[in-house]
Amino acid sequence: MSRALPEAELSALKARFAAATGSAPAPTSAASPHAAAPSAGSPVIDVTDATFQAEVVERSLQVPVLVDLWASWCGPCTQLSPMLERLAREANGAWILAKVNADHNPYIAQRLAVQSIPMVVAIARGQPVDAFRGLPPEAEIRQWLSALLDASAP
Repeated sequence: MSRALPEAELSALKARFAAATGSAPAPTSAASPHAAAPSAGSPVIDVTDATFQAEVVERSLQVPVLVDLWASWCGPCTQLSPMLERLAREANGAWILAKVNADHNPYIAQRLAVQSIPMVVAIARGQPVDAFRGLPPEAEIRQWLSALLDASAP
């Protein structure tokens, strides 16, 4: 994907995230990331600074979580977020979409080293594994998701 973060940027993001969470990379889960999400709810959730650890980091030990960082004033966000929501519902639990209003949740934006939005960060096994910025075409997002799920498989 042309808008994916360069490897050096992704490595820096992983290091910053690990420092912020106070953890080393999480062990690989035996559960398949293609398994259905926990029965507790929707494949689309709203996340805040207070719920990030439980809803994103801990949940990512079971299934990949895509963190969609957006703001109400961001034009591309108003196009990307509904597309991601639709794709999450189509995926039927293969991954979770965690929506984060970057303006209202500065701690998450800081942890993920957000410099511009929209930005999507994939978290698997408790760590960021990939990310992209901007508004890529849906076909590119689908390819990115497919590669992410393949890479997350045990």
